[in-house]
Amino acid sequence: MDCMGRGFCVDYEGTPFLETSKTAAHPNRLNWRCEILLTRNREAITGRKILDLASHDGRFSYACLELGASHVTGVEGRQHLVQSANDNLIGLGCKPERFCFIEGDVFDYLHNAKPNGFDTVLCFGFFYHTVRQNELIAQVRRIQAQCFLLDTFIARGVFALSPPTFRATDEGAYPRRRSKLVSRSSAVSKLGRFIQATDILRRVVRYTSSGGQRERPCLVFTRESHIIEAATIDPLGLVASPTKAFIELVLESYGFTFRELRWNTNDIDNWTAIEDYRTQARVSYIAQRLY
Repeated sequence: MDCMGRGFCVDYEGTPFLETSKTAAHPNRLNWRCEILLTRNREAITGRKILDLASHDGRFSYACLELGASHVTGVEGRQHLVQSANDNLIGLGCKPERFCFIEGDVFDYLHNAKPNGFDTVLCFGFFYHTVRQNELIAQVRRIQAQCFLLDTFIARGVFALSPPTFRATDEGAYPRRRSKLVSRSSAVSKLGRFIQATDILRRVVRYTSSGGQRERPCLVFTRESHIIEAATIDPLGLVASPTKAFIELVLESYGFTFRELRWNTNDIDNWTAIEDYRTQARVSYIAQRLY
């Protein structure tokens, strides 16, 4: 059923999601994300068992229930957001037996999940808050979910590696000569070469405008503050943004067929709060398991 003639099938205007989180809580953004990601892919939602990774305050779990999902399980790392999700859905009249929100690490949950427990997995706004993208898709494949819906910021452009240069930093972590990484943080020191390799990669990756080059499947590493609600929960704060080529390579490698969900459609007449989709700084995919 096409709802566009009478507005959005799920309308976030006036819902508690505009109050329970400041993270991208604009009604036009929530409405269009729901429309493009869920409503127009209703065959992956209606009557399905949904796993919502990094479910935040329940905003898209609620949409799935409104679109006819049989059950939704949300996994979220922050306790106050789990509480908000429960309160929001109950306050909006959703039956408690149709949803469950779990406080925990996404990867811990996936590793313990049994195959065939979910039909569709949502990964909205999480894929660039980790360095374990390959592992995530491998686990979605292992639990035999039929459909995987992904929405993520990306690293754009053609990338090339420059020769590494070492320099001192405020933390004293990068000496000028090729020597073992020394860090004042005991947590970082325990990771040793892994942190050295990933942070050096972040520092030496650069854009190149050479003609004829194609985007490479790679990750661009950086750090976030785990204190911020819209960031990783990992105290180390190491995260990576994927290129589109990386996303497509990994999906194909794990036996998914996929298509990119287009945001440049003519029927979007209000781009308020969704400019990152119009500029393609953020992309969306629907992937289906081949076997």
